[in-house]
Amino acid sequence: SLQYQDLGPVDCSRAVEFGNLRGKTVLVTGDSTSFFQAIVFELIECRNAIVVNADLNPTPEGLALPKSVNKDSVYFTKCDICSWPDQKTAFKSVVAKSVNNSIDIIVANAGISGDDPLLMNLDADVEEPDTRIVQTNLIGTMYTTGLALNHYLLLPEIPPQNKCLILNSSLAGYLDSRPSYGSAKFGLRAVMRALRHKGVCQVNIISPWFIHTPILSKEAASLLTTQLEEIGSDFGLAEDCAHCVLRISVDNSIHGRGFGILPRNMVKEGYCDLDEDDYKPGTLCHQLRKDILRVSHR
Repeated sequence: SLQYQDLGPVDCSRAVEFGNLRGKTVLVTGDSTSFFQAIVFELIECRNAIVVNADLNPTPEGLALPKSVNKDSVYFTKCDICSWPDQKTAFKSVVAKSVNNSIDIIVANAGISGDDPLLMNLDADVEEPDTRIVQTNLIGTMYTTGLALNHYLLLPEIPPQNKCLILNSSLAGYLDSRPSYGSAKFGLRAVMRALRHKGVCQVNIISPWFIHTPILSKEAASLLTTQLEEIGSDFGLAEDCAHCVLRISVDNSIHGRGFGILPRNMVKEGYCDLDEDDYKPGTLCHQLRKDILRVSHR
């Protein structure tokens, strides 16, 4: 059975081979451009791998995929992440394309950003805030998670360590941030930390620093570029997100961990195990966590 143990941070400097991704079926929700493209690039050598993108926006016609990529192995299915029926349909379509009726790797990546509505229009006639950031980044990802768990529980013949769920959080879920975006991303840490004790599947989160993807407007990207340069930092890279995802996917000993996607001038590999989702032995929260796993009123 798959049980969570805190074995310390994963050594991300160790070389990794992606050969056993051959023939795997991968579902990526959201971001039909840079992150999805980077995943496909990393899968080039993994013949017969099937990669499906579920997003509102179709994969651009001009998306530059290498000639060595079999176009019949890369699919798009239209899906509103905030719609349970849409996601349910997307899962069914991916299963139909797989060779063994199994989605081997599920990457819950959909998300949006923007000005925080909780901090806007705070006048005498304050209006109900727009909750799309929380609905998309937390509730939509919980829909993906629920469907992933259902899918994996229906495949008892496959060991749980061979079923892989990866949630895309953010360093905003670890650091002081904006209320709506930060709470949604912090919430995904709670989802991962709860599920790692259930033994259904391998579950981990990735938490990017600022990544130059289409989620950023041109104005925001320009402003961030200037600000990051001023503090000696930089953007993280989409290809490092993809490499981290695939490292997790090929190593079924990686379970219940949180990874940060960081600038390469900070971390050579572009990502690392943050080692921030456990408590040190002897601390109050370490004892409380042990206790709460042994009691329940539900």
